[in-house]
Amino acid sequence: MRWSRGAAAAATVAVLALGAVACNDEAPAAPAPSSTAGRPSAAGATGSARPTGSAEPTASAQAGGRCHTGELTVDIQIQPDLVDSAMVLLTNKGSRTCTVQGYLGYDGLEASDRPLKLATNRVAHPGAPVAVTLKPGTTAFSGLKWASCDKASPTCPSVATIVVTPPDETTRLTARVLGTDGKPLTEQMLAVSPAGFTVGSLQPSNQGVVFP
Repeated sequence: MRWSRGAAAAATVAVLALGAVACNDEAPAAPAPSSTAGRPSAAGATGSARPTGSAEPTASAQAGGRCHTGELTVDIQIQPDLVDSAMVLLTNKGSRTCTVQGYLGYDGLEASDRPLKLATNRVAHPGAPVAVTLKPGTTAFSGLKWASCDKASPTCPSVATIVVTPPDETTRLTARVLGTDGKPLTEQMLAVSPAGFTVGSLQPSNQGVVFP
């Protein structure tokens, strides 16, 4: 088959073009960056979204320093359908972010404000303690359980007031005891056996903290 001069010229141009493409393949040009490249999305910047008004804290390494007693309040919420069981809510009432980790300490007072020594059994329930970072207005949770006794028995202390010591603190808080309706009890008077309290670890969520 004979090639015309025009065909030969076209073939030469094609070969040169292929050579240029082969050279360019060795070092392709980087694509121009997108205007959004490297920018986190709103969800990535703030973590998982929470419902509006949620007061859940976060579990993290010691952020903001330890929470001190004067920055906290404590409520003991009696649980419905469970005998001698409560959820404890430790809330940051202060203006700064602080951290709690570990277990709350418990003591009792008689009606005359005489101290009662109560045994405390710490249990890693629902899991080991974690550092809970509390922003102002947020709450850490733990479980509390005790065994009742006969108030007529001389070995059965009648607790009129429960006082709570936050982790790593020495100053105590007076706990507010709430009934199953969420309202403060006017007559607290818990008959706690000499076995005292079983105490769970502080957690960032109330899920699973109540003792069955």
